[in-house]
Amino acid sequence: MMKKQLTIIIFYIILLSFSTYHAKASNTKEIRSDSKSTYWFSIFYSERLWKVDRNGRIYDIYPNDDMAVLMAGPFVTGLDVDITEGRVTSPFLKYLPPTIPLGVFEINLKEKYIITKNSAVVYITDISDIQSCVNTLALMWYYMDSKKIYLFKNGRIYRIKG
Repeated sequence: MMKKQLTIIIFYIILLSFSTYHAKASNTKEIRSDSKSTYWFSIFYSERLWKVDRNGRIYDIYPNDDMAVLMAGPFVTGLDVDITEGRVTSPFLKYLPPTIPLGVFEINLKEKYIITKNSAVVYITDISDIQSCVNTLALMWYYMDSKKIYLFKNGRIYRIKG
């Protein structure tokens, strides 16, 4: 009888030690989420082209060739770069749309203008109109005259004569 109780107690102690070991091991494991950065726009900084994700973090560099420059758009200028944090900063960054359409080549946040892929320049009167202007340019950029200057105001694009 004593032998049977002793084997049950030893078996119970072994199970208890295994359960406490696994409980400690699961608590000490570091959970990592290696999610890929979602591309938002590009910047030109320190003689290189950099990719920026939707959190404003700089996460990759384009290769040094001419094809990379052609494929690197859209560019956003007028931003400050925080080297220690590896991010871009600007009070106007919140006005950028979450996705920038293919027809937009450059958005300058300080000077408040947008350049399309066919080199048309669209000035914006209010920085908060950037998102609605970009949405309009998603449809209109192909039909705009190249190297002409336009003005976006009150939801419309006006051609400036000059």
